[in-house]
Amino acid sequence: MDDVLEKIDKALADVDSFQEACMRVVSILRREVPHFNWVGIYLKEGDELRLAAWDGPQATQHVRIPIGQGICGLAARTEETVIVDDVNADPRYLACFPETKSEIVVPIFGRSGVIGEIDIDSDTRAAFTAADQALLERVAELLGRLAA
Repeated sequence: MDDVLEKIDKALADVDSFQEACMRVVSILRREVPHFNWVGIYLKEGDELRLAAWDGPQATQHVRIPIGQGICGLAARTEETVIVDDVNADPRYLACFPETKSEIVVPIFGRSGVIGEIDIDSDTRAAFTAADQALLERVAELLGRLAA
């Protein structure tokens, strides 16, 4: 996973905007980690999250999510990484794609607390490891510094 982090770090070195940084991150994560089937970054706007960048086989209908709703809203409210090994067994999950089996959501922190999050779906049940979580939390730190 260090090579993925290195690629992201290099890609963020010359970005002109936070939006561009988000686009580069979702693209690299999806391309470099085979079990990351859909990668999105949501940014906090008032009491909801707005989809700012994504990479995957198709768009999601969930472009705005109220804080506290679904797994994304839960991670924003609790300010903690949330991993769901089986989305079909979790009533909080907001269904996006029928093939999604598991999800990880990692908050992005700025100066004022949570400013957004990285949301990743996998078509594999229990796909996300401690190494995935560590990588994504590090990427979230990089993004948080850029946003500040």
